[in-house]
Amino acid sequence: MSSKNMGSESAQPGQPAGEPAAAGDPQVSSPKTTGRRTTGAKTAGRWAGGVLLLASTGALIAGTSLVGIGTSDGAVEVPYAEVPAGPLTGVCPEPPRLLAGNVAGTDAEFSAESKDAKSTVTSVVLAAAGTPVPAAELTTVKDGSVLKSMGGGTDLPLAGVRTAGVVRSQPVSAAALLSAEPEGAQQVTAGAALAYTATDGDLAGLTAANCQAPANDLWLVGARTTVGATAVLQLTNPSQTAADVDLELYGSAGPISGPGTRGIAVGAGETKSVVLAGLAANQETLAVRVRSSGGPVGAVIAQNLLRGLTPGGVELIQPTAAPGPAQVVGGVRIQDPTATRNLAKEDGYASVGPSLQIAVPGANDAVVNVRVFGSQGEVVLEGGGSYNAAAGTVTRLPLDTLPEGTYTLDISSDVAVAATAVFSRGSDAKVGTDLAVAPAVERLGSENLAVLPAGDATLSFTAPAGAAEVRLAAVTAEGALLAEKTVQLSAASTVSVQPGDLGGSAAAVLISASGAPVYGAQVVTSGDTGISVLALPRGNVGGSRVQVGVGY
Repeated sequence: MSSKNMGSESAQPGQPAGEPAAAGDPQVSSPKTTGRRTTGAKTAGRWAGGVLLLASTGALIAGTSLVGIGTSDGAVEVPYAEVPAGPLTGVCPEPPRLLAGNVAGTDAEFSAESKDAKSTVTSVVLAAAGTPVPAAELTTVKDGSVLKSMGGGTDLPLAGVRTAGVVRSQPVSAAALLSAEPEGAQQVTAGAALAYTATDGDLAGLTAANCQAPANDLWLVGARTTVGATAVLQLTNPSQTAADVDLELYGSAGPISGPGTRGIAVGAGETKSVVLAGLAANQETLAVRVRSSGGPVGAVIAQNLLRGLTPGGVELIQPTAAPGPAQVVGGVRIQDPTATRNLAKEDGYASVGPSLQIAVPGANDAVVNVRVFGSQGEVVLEGGGSYNAAAGTVTRLPLDTLPEGTYTLDISSDVAVAATAVFSRGSDAKVGTDLAVAPAVERLGSENLAVLPAGDATLSFTAPAGAAEVRLAAVTAEGALLAEKTVQLSAASTVSVQPGDLGGSAAAVLISASGAPVYGAQVVTSGDTGISVLALPRGNVGGSRVQVGVGY
């Protein structure tokens, strides 16, 4: 954007672009035990060299080019290498736990989280048409003990019929790993999700998280470390290669550096917990970049709030889409704004209002434009939706003027940004609230498998740029893939779908999208306050090839 669009020099982060800041504006077999791995051993063994060649989906990676050395405009095409499909691996995070004793560094101590806390993992492995379900296991990360096995048989279904192996609500108490073998040259369609629920104690609430593909570069946005807020970064290394992790921290005032952010050793099969208040205290908004050399890691932030003595929510903050000039955040559930504003007047509830949080990791300030799509089409934000965000900071943009409903946020910027939406559910200060952090999501393609954890799930879809359609098929708890149902999407509106409307007792939903780019999210609720948001995992249709790095 040109400099005339950058607004007044006195504009503050989060202030509408072009306006000066006002004074005071806030910127299914039985469990068994094996050695380190069975199916999981095959997966980890392929990482022994410290490099994971294939992403969890096997999808095509878009081509890019490099500027030729010694030329003004020559382009060097980055080559690709054909590789066989590798095993799919999903890291299920540790359930939330209450800090106790030592709360500094990477040696945090924990106590029992709640008397009635329940943590479970649901996993689904879907076979190709006319083939048996591929072998898969759900194991513990620490020692490879098998919690459940799926598939691996030789019985063939009828031609054209797809079946699935399903493990529903497997109890877990530590980080778990889903490992599934490929189907020939094709990445297997599989996934898993963790659900945590509790009705008493400081960790009362609901949270759910996808079991994520481990990676060497992850962004997490939306944490806080103010009084009453606890944020613990979980780093899980499921491979057989040690990982060396560096953290980059960004707060409301800029980058945060200090001891403890570099060279965090995470051994093979280890989960390490980092208390973020020890690195960045009293931050209302916080973004964390996790960079790992050696073994790839899974990363989440276990966030919980206390508002006075009342539980204010629990959430597992999952990685958001990598920084870029365009982001889409789905599944933003806004409750009655009048009730939220009244609640914000109570002691300890000043931060309960919904917000969009924008991290600007580069050296240049950002001009951010936000469009909001609801069930009836586009809703214009107060002030027009254009904001300034300072370089190196996390800026909080209020969403408290939106009417009640489920929304998708379409974000564009003149520099790369990362984004999440943070909001609460509940309007009674005596009862408490729950917390949700919705990450930015990737465009949907084919074979996107959304696993449904415990609670009431709703799928939301948006096509910001034009008409599109999504095809949805339920995978039942018995392992059957039901007939597809098609949902038409008009441009710039959000459509919500209940998995129960697809038939059967759904454990997962297979999603394919066509037409204009489609984005989606899963909103999970329970009771009067429980809420959590999951991104819809990327699909696995595409060739098995990866980009080759070119260095000099």
